[in-house]
Amino acid sequence: MKASIIITTYNRPEFLKRAISSCKTQKTNYEFEIIVVDDNGIATPAQIETLKIVNGFENVKYIILETNSGACIARNRGAKLAEGQYLFFLDDDDEYLTDKVQMQVDFLDNNPKYDGCLAAFKRVNTNGTQIIANSNFPVVGDFKNFVANGNFFTPMICIRKDSFSLSGGFIDIPRFQDRFYMMTMLEKDFKFEVIMDQLHIMYEHDSERITSKSIEKTQKSIDQMMVWLQARRQDFTKQEWKYIEIDGLRKIGISLYNSESRVNRQKAARLYWDIYIRSFVFSDFILMLKSLIK
Repeated sequence: MKASIIITTYNRPEFLKRAISSCKTQKTNYEFEIIVVDDNGIATPAQIETLKIVNGFENVKYIILETNSGACIARNRGAKLAEGQYLFFLDDDDEYLTDKVQMQVDFLDNNPKYDGCLAAFKRVNTNGTQIIANSNFPVVGDFKNFVANGNFFTPMICIRKDSFSLSGGFIDIPRFQDRFYMMTMLEKDFKFEVIMDQLHIMYEHDSERITSKSIEKTQKSIDQMMVWLQARRQDFTKQEWKYIEIDGLRKIGISLYNSESRVNRQKAARLYWDIYIRSFVFSDFILMLKSLIK
């Protein structure tokens, strides 16, 4: 088997059919498999609906996790059972363009020194309008460059299964799993190259309500990444480390700012003021003001 496409799904059966269909229409000159990993939990309403959708397609492997376990565990389970030489990971609400699998596999076949490659994507909002942004394009480089400037979303990747297995797979954190995974890979000297062709579509949805639980997940994930980076602090200059700390605070600030809670937005204002004092970046000052009047 040349390639495996692993689709992880949780509580979004209404989008899953589109994701599977985009895999079925891939133009390749080799055999590949599609694996759906259902993270809804056995016998839940979403799991029952998901199974109906999967059964509407031929030759789609279906794996169900006993309970909701999170994206990292679901992806790792799919990768472990995959038979393909190359692995792809697709979110259930996105879709591949028809040449994605062929182009990325061809690249790795022709460039054996790389463990994987990342392709750009198109971003579409709820109105069907394409969003043009620098974040649609992957940025990797070496370990230090990625920590400072990197941009990576999991559906961008095609990785050799042997390399994925050696890496130990995705680390189970509540948020920023893709960023943390790439940091750990580059720190271990795995090699990735960028393809600037836009080969999948990421769909933006109306923002889900930011709750105390989601803010807690953001804080926990930032803390876990910072503990990991702290053990490698000697790799960074004093100025670089200051930037890393501020970047983590900004991610927490965004969660607080987007909350419907007035108390959380006041926390965001205080946090952005602290960031501004440390960074003197005017946009942080503006976000502080917006947090107060939002």
